[in-house]
Amino acid sequence: MIDDYYVARLDRETHVRDLQSLYDRCSDFVELMFGQSSHAGAAEEDFAFGRNLVHGVYSRDGHLIGALQMMRDYPKPDEWWIGLLLLDPKVRGHGLGSRICRTTFDWIANEGGRAVWIAVLEHNARAREFWKRLGFVDMETQPYVSSNGYETSVVLMKRT
Repeated sequence: MIDDYYVARLDRETHVRDLQSLYDRCSDFVELMFGQSSHAGAAEEDFAFGRNLVHGVYSRDGHLIGALQMMRDYPKPDEWWIGLLLLDPKVRGHGLGSRICRTTFDWIANEGGRAVWIAVLEHNARAREFWKRLGFVDMETQPYVSSNGYETSVVLMKRT
């Protein structure tokens, strides 16, 4: 339990509609990622790789208000990849994202993880500052093409 929130593992069969609803509420992020304010297959894509660990962040009353997607041992053994941290706009700006990350970093360390990677959209300055406050450093910038063909760039960041 994180304050008035709890985290639980999600699976495609049970949670894809709830996760898609979260994406729909986060149209600002979807526009940055896909170049348009909605993307009907966004939640399905989070479950596309069997290695992905997809977790939901729930309010005390059981509403999905956030999602965290990760991969273990990627890009190297003992390193982790955060593919997504998405919070409903109504709960942003209150420290929940930082609390989720700190708890996640402790868990990763207990699992033997030595480093955590993330790719942040280059034009998402707010997100880059968030990750920098959590100890991530810029490693390199790469081109990125989303699943719908939208082209942008991402900054690979790493925290050891």
